[in-house]
Amino acid sequence: MKIKNKEKMKITSVKPVICQGGIRNFTLVKITTDAGIVGWGEGSEWVRVLSCAKVIEFLEPMLIGEDPFNIESIWQKIYIASYVGGKDLNVALTGIETALWDIVGKALDTPVYNLLGGRCRDKIRLYYDYCDAYGQGFCGTDSWHNGDDSLEGIAKQAKQIKEKKFTALKLHPVGLPTRPDLTRSTSLKSIIATAEKMKVVREVVGDEIEVCMDANNRLDLYSSIRLAKALEPYNLMFLEDPVRQDESPMSYRRIKESTSTPIGTGENLYNVWAFRNYLEIGALDVVLLDLSHCGGMLQARKIAGLAEAFHLPIAPHNPNGPLAAIISAHFCASIPNFSALEYYNPERETPWYDKIMDPPLKVVDGYLELPTGAGWGVEINEEEIAKHPYRESWYSGLSTNWENLKIY
Repeated sequence: MKIKNKEKMKITSVKPVICQGGIRNFTLVKITTDAGIVGWGEGSEWVRVLSCAKVIEFLEPMLIGEDPFNIESIWQKIYIASYVGGKDLNVALTGIETALWDIVGKALDTPVYNLLGGRCRDKIRLYYDYCDAYGQGFCGTDSWHNGDDSLEGIAKQAKQIKEKKFTALKLHPVGLPTRPDLTRSTSLKSIIATAEKMKVVREVVGDEIEVCMDANNRLDLYSSIRLAKALEPYNLMFLEDPVRQDESPMSYRRIKESTSTPIGTGENLYNVWAFRNYLEIGALDVVLLDLSHCGGMLQARKIAGLAEAFHLPIAPHNPNGPLAAIISAHFCASIPNFSALEYYNPERETPWYDKIMDPPLKVVDGYLELPTGAGWGVEINEEEIAKHPYRESWYSGLSTNWENLKIY
């Protein structure tokens, strides 16, 4: 729906919409206007989902009556009025801000990437996550399957990823401390096993495919340095999140200076100022922002511009809902320093993942095809989402390691 006089359009409601997504939930935001245009955004976080949804509800009165075209003004108004930031605020703010972009694109009858300066590329390169167990995931059922995580199983999965023509993949270390273990140190045995796993993958994919590793914030500085140095022979695309990024940029700088393995982080940094603290001291090789966490499209663009000034590539984190993947794709299409976008192994997804958005994601030969419709170019299926309401999965999953997890 195209509106000719956008000044008459005002926001009438802002609502969080949660969809159970298997081992996590998707937090969508629906913004309605008096012109009949509805915008959808996503601000998904695996932990404290209900807290983020509650913040969205708290923020609604600030948005009622606002012109949805005034995205920067609305963002600043919410950010300043909130007094302090943090994960729950920024994830909620991301969902709201991205829904506003959908409204503006629909009102002007153009894709969001055209509002961001147009496309630097026509399709989005993906990196495949996870290469850790052949046949792991829901695999078209309502039950979780652990898969084959032996070296033979991992080699089989790496071969499958290569055959699907992906040009990058990601795997995870072996034997790291599991949440909620209190230690962040890992053993020499774990490091050797991780290097052996990496060796197997590299032997299968050769030099044709980039390989990344994600340590999921689980290590201390000493263990991070040992792991990074053990991985040097395998020429990684990046080592992701060795230590918690909300604690000290200086730790990342020390890791980066100790190894030739490229170091990246960013999924839990929530705005341009947080990234500035890393980049101005030379703490990163790769910027791994998350379009569901970083405050929205405007903040993502500012972070990308900052990274460009330091000659750093952007490889967005993206293990969230299908709408988040589309939002990320619009962003990736519009920036010059894009490298690759995370793509979650579809076998790990629930059967309804492709039903909650129309059209679903279209991946061909390791690339995500850009939508061409107005706004994000997709519509959300609220009837399907209503069949899969919120179900706590983060803490229950930590206690069971996802084994025999049932999703109803």
